[in-house]
Amino acid sequence: MAEKQKKSGRLQRGLLIGSLALNLLVLGVVAGTVFTGNGPGGPQRVDLTAGPLTRAMEGERRDAVRTALRESGAFERRDRSEIRQDMQVLLATLRADEFDEVAFRDALSRQRARLQSGQNAVLDAVTAQIEEMDSEERAAFADRLEDQARRAPAPRRQSN
Repeated sequence: MAEKQKKSGRLQRGLLIGSLALNLLVLGVVAGTVFTGNGPGGPQRVDLTAGPLTRAMEGERRDAVRTALRESGAFERRDRSEIRQDMQVLLATLRADEFDEVAFRDALSRQRARLQSGQNAVLDAVTAQIEEMDSEERAAFADRLEDQARRAPAPRRQSN
């Protein structure tokens, strides 16, 4: 019985760590895509969020999205510091003799809230630009977005 509980606890920890890693990946993809202006011919990224939307924006509209995100405060230096602090909490809870589920979940919840705030800021900025488009601009945007959606990330190399 005790062995079964240990396996279940390890599985839960693994799932929580995986969830945190995925959350951080998504936040990184959103911020990186928006702030680097990764256009056609640039390195491909895994797009789990609004990446194709921002890449399909052109010129002044893409710049306006970047400006809106900077002004939103969604990706401040403070967030990186808080992310590191929460990572330290997660590591400490994992290394402790007694697992503190509440502290672990609280740290993950803070990470998720930061991620959601960033995603909301991106979607608000993109939506504001789309609302200003006329029907022809939206149709052209839709074509570029469709093109972005068709681009697949490069296949991973298999190591033997």
